[in-house]
Amino acid sequence: MSTSQLSFFDTSALGGSQSNLYWGELPGDRALEEAAAAAQQAAKAPAPIPAVLPKVDFALTGTRGLAQGWKERARDNLAAIRLLATLEAEDRNASPDEQAVLARFTGFGAGELANSLFPRAGETFRAGWEEIGSQLEELTSQQERAGLARATQYAHYTPELIVHALWDLAAQMGFRGGRALEPGCGTGLFMASVPPKLAPKTAWTAIENDPLTARITRKLFPNQWVRSEDFTTAKLAERYDLVIGNPPFSNRTV
Repeated sequence: MSTSQLSFFDTSALGGSQSNLYWGELPGDRALEEAAAAAQQAAKAPAPIPAVLPKVDFALTGTRGLAQGWKERARDNLAAIRLLATLEAEDRNASPDEQAVLARFTGFGAGELANSLFPRAGETFRAGWEEIGSQLEELTSQQERAGLARATQYAHYTPELIVHALWDLAAQMGFRGGRALEPGCGTGLFMASVPPKLAPKTAWTAIENDPLTARITRKLFPNQWVRSEDFTTAKLAERYDLVIGNPPFSNRTV
């Protein structure tokens, strides 16, 4: 067969430097290579900026799902502190799922936690608590730990049952919304448990002495005024429509 006879066909497909099929490359190979290159380039690209989360106050519809054991409670506290650091570093609001994590922060007031994780000078963590204690030191500054240690004198958070009972009492007394104050708020359990029909009608001022706890509470209630200060010296409005909470009652200075 002569070259002139081959001209009826595409001779470039039978030889020469352009004969990819002749040299063993399948028709889809180039497309696969291009797709792989595009995927590699996309992997190098910066991650897209997440959508801005709205400011939504945390609402407790059931229970916080608190752990039963003290070590698990401590780990929940650490998870909340770790998440707080992330939210502050990223300068963003918490998602509903993240708020559920923050709401499980209950402080270290229980004797088992206080005595195990805040040793006196010259002492070490209680046996079996070394890992949790080391994580607490890694996650917090010396000043933050000092604040948490002071708070162990009063950080005994109110059970949901009592909170709901007090809200029932407030309704019986005629509260229908307005300006509300929660002194010694902790993580704002009374704000979280406000009846749904009253939530949009209530503007809160909340006072918490421990700075780290107050920062957690601000992420739970970004639309409310959460103040980190001593309630006994705080300058407050002359009138509130409701004062509700369970602050520490003692003549001891903390």
